[in-house]
Amino acid sequence: MRIFIGLILLLALSWNPASAKEDMTLRALMESKQTSVITMLIGGAGRTLEWVNTDLVDEGKPRLYCLPPNASISQTEYVAIVEKYLELHPDIGEETFQVYPLILLTSLKKMYPC
Repeated sequence: MRIFIGLILLLALSWNPASAKEDMTLRALMESKQTSVITMLIGGAGRTLEWVNTDLVDEGKPRLYCLPPNASISQTEYVAIVEKYLELHPDIGEETFQVYPLILLTSLKKMYPC
């Protein structure tokens, strides 16, 4: 049940922020001057993924990604992870900005495999 709630939170975070247009690309959002909005969105998605990971462990299921022991990721670092993904995959920047949770999850799985 907690995983379901976590996924609902992640979906809610991917909804349009008041300051972003529905058709805004991810690149346009990342290049905008709205750093507090970007940090809030991506950082919130990162925190939600952390909660989902914790819930998976509690249920005896495999994690989505595995940070080293005692490691943590700040909201700013989550933003940097998405920025790095965009550098490596510039074509994804033309997708709608709402793809950022998937980019973050994909990156974390590659960076911290279990």
